[in-house]
Amino acid sequence: MDSGISFQKPFKNRSKTENQPEHPLKIVKDDELNSYALIHYLEQRKIPVEIATQYCREVHYELNTKSYYGIGFKNDSGGFEIRNPYFKASSSPKDITTVKNASDEVKVFEGFMDFLSFKCISRNELNKTPDFVILNSLSLFEKARPFLESHKSINLYLDNDASGQKVVREALSNSKKYNDHSKLYQNHKDLNDWLVHIGKQQKKRLGNKL
Repeated sequence: MDSGISFQKPFKNRSKTENQPEHPLKIVKDDELNSYALIHYLEQRKIPVEIATQYCREVHYELNTKSYYGIGFKNDSGGFEIRNPYFKASSSPKDITTVKNASDEVKVFEGFMDFLSFKCISRNELNKTPDFVILNSLSLFEKARPFLESHKSINLYLDNDASGQKVVREALSNSKKYNDHSKLYQNHKDLNDWLVHIGKQQKKRLGNKL
């Protein structure tokens, strides 16, 4: 199944992943997640395959006339965020991803691995299902604001880096609807990094803090 197609190795000195390569990435097909290599990658990131398959696809794509594949997460405009152990990319068009459950609460994530991590952590703990927004890029936060601010409560789970925390500070200053939850995974880059390093032992400690 995987013969003749490879993961993409990272380019040296590549700038931000949002930047388009010289030769645009072309999606050839998307299918159900069934590659052993991709499932193993998800397991390394502590994401159960049964959760990933609800939201992700196995995406085969071409770049510079070569064929590759990865885990694809679709945005609201039909583009994909693509991940494999070696490559992090996007296909056009770039957009946010919304998961709507007719809730007055929305939870916000920078990337889909953090969203999947939250679904893993909270699957037995939430009494009701909120709406979700996956930004897919911090630069899309402003675009997401009208949808976010149509909710009564906006809970942020952004990265614990300078860029993520800058957006958090700006959001908190804009409206009292925003709440910062990044302290739940303090000392870790993001929610998935926390999940990978802490694992199941401490998931119960979150309780209703989610």
